[in-house]
Amino acid sequence: MFSYKIVLVGNFGVGKTSLIRRFVENSFSEEYLSTIGVSISKKTIGNATIMIWDIEGHTEFKPIFKQYLMGAKGFILVADLLRQETIEALQNHIDLCYAVVKDAPICIALNKCDMPHEISQREIEEISKLSPTVLKVLKTSAKENEAVEDLFLTLDTRIKESIKAD
Repeated sequence: MFSYKIVLVGNFGVGKTSLIRRFVENSFSEEYLSTIGVSISKKTIGNATIMIWDIEGHTEFKPIFKQYLMGAKGFILVADLLRQETIEALQNHIDLCYAVVKDAPICIALNKCDMPHEISQREIEEISKLSPTVLKVLKTSAKENEAVEDLFLTLDTRIKESIKAD
């Protein structure tokens, strides 16, 4: 049995906590509670325990933020399909993650796909090209449990493959 750390990064209110809660507990709440600092959840899959770090939204300028990223084996970047500025912030989030953990695999969740939104397949393809280590860009919904497991399991599979290769 081994454990590893992944970190969810994204602006405030994009649904990081909801995605984690859906994946770990298979639950969803309409109540919005902003994460302050960091919240850590864990889930065991096969022979590994994933330590899932949920960090608050606007921490880029706090000196401690990079400490939260250290030791991560992978990242899930989350944007809100209803707020274009959160999608535009993805490149900054990638840059910040790579400043701390070079070449870690990334999955991108375009969250709240259960709500009316406008994003083209071309835009999704452009997002997937933001970094060579982006494994997948998925339209997700924590509320409807849309692509949540795929999001986490894609990252889990890649991390386990890289650990076996070491």
